[in-house]
Amino acid sequence: MLSLKPVDSVDVHVLVDNVTDNLSTVPSFVATEMAALERRRKGTWEFGGSCLCCAAHGLSCLVTTRTGSISRTLLFDTGGEDRVFEQNVSRLAADLASVESIVLSHGHWDHGGAMLRALQLIRDRNDGATIPYYAHPDMFRRRATKRPDGSMLVIEDVPSIDALTTNGARVVNTKEPQLLLNGTAYVSGEIPRVTPFETGLPGQHRLALDGKSWEPDELIMDERFLAGRLALQGEVLVCGPSQS
Repeated sequence: MLSLKPVDSVDVHVLVDNVTDNLSTVPSFVATEMAALERRRKGTWEFGGSCLCCAAHGLSCLVTTRTGSISRTLLFDTGGEDRVFEQNVSRLAADLASVESIVLSHGHWDHGGAMLRALQLIRDRNDGATIPYYAHPDMFRRRATKRPDGSMLVIEDVPSIDALTTNGARVVNTKEPQLLLNGTAYVSGEIPRVTPFETGLPGQHRLALDGKSWEPDELIMDERFLAGRLALQGEVLVCGPSQS
């Protein structure tokens, strides 16, 4: 993983997920939504529906590496909806001002649909600074799912490089692995498919470069993972739907 620096801790703060559950038990190292609200609002609030986060198809996480008193934060995906992302950020009092970089796990709308709104919110809080945005070239290809009758159900695109740039991103568009956050985080390059069960997403296609025909795209080779290295425990991986 290049020269990934070890850190004291890696915190993953979930902003958007497919489900929300305040009743089930969790491991000791996991803080529930209710516990997060208690801690951030310091007990001076009244519990009700207006306090709770909203679940939605997709994923978004704030990932923070810490070494001593130094912390570095990136945004990993945004979920698919502006409203859900913004509402959950507000209700969790998530610190977007600290976001130094953005990583998109792969080119599907449910992971990048709220990206432009996220950029606006981050830059509202960081005095308009440009944000590095790590992408893979194939994320920006038009995609579709092939129906049983052979027709194509077109999938909404993730924001384009032009749109991202207009909204304050500095797009790093490469298939190669990268180090982020002063070397304390790593985003992979393309993930080799080496086992029989890595079949990808059945029926997915992408628009060919000629702009006229569709070609199979089941393996979704633009998918990447994020990693940090704990000084005592080893690597921590964060990934999207893990279709690889």
